Amino acid sequence: MKRSALLLVAAVALLVAGCGSGEGSAAGIPGVARPLAYSLTGDVELSYHGEMEMEMTTTFGDEITSIDPSMPSTMSTQMDMSFDTTYRIESGSEPGTYRVTMTLDDIDIDDGVVEMGDYSVDLSDMPQGELDAAMAAQMPEFVYVIDEKGTILSVEMDGTVIDVQGLLGGTSSAGLGGGQMWGPELPDEIVGVGDSWTTTSEESFGDIAIVTEATHKIIRTEERAGHDTWVIRTDATTDGYTINWDDMIAMFEEMGGIGEIEGMDEMPTSFQMAMRSSPTTTTSYTWLDPSLGQAVATEVMANMSMTVEMGGIPGMMGSFSMDMDGYTSLVLELSN
Repeated sequence: MKRSALLLVAAVALLVAGCGSGEGSAAGIPGVARPLAYSLTGDVELSYHGEMEMEMTTTFGDEITSIDPSMPSTMSTQMDMSFDTTYRIESGSEPGTYRVTMTLDDIDIDDGVVEMGDYSVDLSDMPQGELDAAMAAQMPEFVYVIDEKGTILSVEMDGTVIDVQGLLGGTSSAGLGGGQMWGPELPDEIVGVGDSWTTTSEESFGDIAIVTEATHKIIRTEERAGHDTWVIRTDATTDGYTINWDDMIAMFEEMGGIGEIEGMDEMPTSFQMAMRSSPTTTTSYTWLDPSLGQAVATEVMANMSMTVEMGGIPGMMGSFSMDMDGYTSLVLELSN
């Protein structure tokens, strides 16, 4: 499942985690109420530099010994990485819509290690050429169709339209992975410092609907990177959910066919899997230049807790489970 794993890494790299400054007053421009919108005039490129930290601990159920008695009970992953991401903006086919093509460049694993019992892998030892080649070969191209408020209308992956209304909850609410493009979904109303608004989104996997509710508040004005910005705090909560194997097959089929995912078409018919996620909360901060309609920076932090259960695996009696608990932080800052 190389491709699906990289999708998760890409989603995490762009869509999850990082901690912002606390609320309070700061010197800056007065928070005069005004309408807010992103500057999406077409034929524009926005480039951001990203820094991400991730920690993940996986605890395996006792059934692991039926596969290999020498297997340890836990695996831990820690990784610090940096990258550059570019959003190329073009006018959409409908008035008031825009096509945003997202690309990743210059991915560097600054520090990282995977430990599983006595086995340890230093991720930072991976040759840069191999990392770049792997990402170029397996990272799909994402195209988001959005409006000037930042609402995601549809997503394309490698040219295939994924018809998911409000995928990832606009551009900043929690979604499945803590979605973050460059800032929150903006309100229709005129707002100023101290005002807040709420957005609700729904993400579908087969017959499963995952609902995210987010509250956004303009908490202060602040100068950042030479811009007079409004700091927007977003607190988002995603309901707990369970996704089974049939739901995942439906999702992969929507993305272009299960045969396109390496190894997926080789799974035995007896195989079953369920992913159970606890409710997830995400906090993010966006430094928005209201005059330019651009996010100067975003910081997000998120925690994840999930249980995966699998059964019907040849050579293994009964089911197999693992619990995953993780933390991710992400900082994106405008670089052009």
